[in-house]
Amino acid sequence: VMRTSNLRPLSWLIGCSFLIVGWTQGLAAEKAPYYQGKTLTIVINFAAGGPTDIEGRVFGKHLGKHIPGQPSVVVQNMGGGGGITGVKYIGEVPKPDGLTAGYFTGSLFHHQTRDPGLRVDLGKFGFITGVHGVTISYVRADTPPGIKKPADFVKAERFRAAGLSASSSKDVRFRLSFDLLGLKYDYVTGYSSSSTARLAVQRNEAQYHDETLPAYRAAVEPQMVKTGEVTALYYTDLVSPDGEIIVSPDVPELLPFTHYYRQVFGKMPSGIKYEALKAANMSSTNMTRLIMLPPNSPAEAIAILRQAIVSLSKDSDFNADAMKAMRFQPRFEVGEQGERMFQRVSQTPPEIVTFIRQYIDQVNK
Repeated sequence: VMRTSNLRPLSWLIGCSFLIVGWTQGLAAEKAPYYQGKTLTIVINFAAGGPTDIEGRVFGKHLGKHIPGQPSVVVQNMGGGGGITGVKYIGEVPKPDGLTAGYFTGSLFHHQTRDPGLRVDLGKFGFITGVHGVTISYVRADTPPGIKKPADFVKAERFRAAGLSASSSKDVRFRLSFDLLGLKYDYVTGYSSSSTARLAVQRNEAQYHDETLPAYRAAVEPQMVKTGEVTALYYTDLVSPDGEIIVSPDVPELLPFTHYYRQVFGKMPSGIKYEALKAANMSSTNMTRLIMLPPNSPAEAIAILRQAIVSLSKDSDFNADAMKAMRFQPRFEVGEQGERMFQRVSQTPPEIVTFIRQYIDQVNK
């Protein structure tokens, strides 16, 4: 009898334990992935048809399958204000629920230089990733006394450089590079796009311009470099969070600017202009494109999207589409290094910010 009375409570407890475990597992099974059944809207801060739009749409096409729950992904263009309109929208309008993200170009440089038109603090946005985007410099080969190889550039007589605007990161960076190289040049700004500036070089209205890798591979290299019309010089530096120069695997035929300078002069560049150039390259080469969520977005959503980017970067279909549309494989600033890079850029030292602002203002005076 004693054995029977002892076994009944034990059987009851075991049965209850199975019920509790089953109930707990049922609750876990009921918790759907954060993005399941939802739509993620990606806002591109430039108009349809441009490089940012092309890249953003390839990104959007493949991202959903790497997010648990596989949400629908919708791409929306919001151009204007040199890219600032779309950034302000993400910072001020959408509900911070992880369902609206920005795919931005140029925004981190605007933040870095405290552009008064920006109005929102990118440092408070939810950082997902940055996308590398080196820019290739080129000059007409018939620029006196003749630029047949990259090293000849430092011998160039006075030439005209075609730019987009005084506050453009592209223009600021090539002007700083010229100053460090000790070149004599006339800065001609106001071209509406790189394609119009490229046409000016082809017409010999200007002798210098630089372009992002997709445009360089698609138009400049086959139509201008291989024909001998222009000489490719170097590409903008990729800079590690510790300030070291990284060699891009996407442009093996050229040197990054710093290595070019060292090859020509036998020493490293230095001084405030070089520090400003490195800072601008961190925001505009390491993070040419920037993927962000609005301020106060859920930490869970940020973590999910960061992991999705890591998975996306290994997706052969995505990389094949990117190579077809953009002529290179996107490389992302992810993980701890990405976060360190974003923090360093968003907290650029005040003396560098002041210098860059004054450097821009010099053109406008």
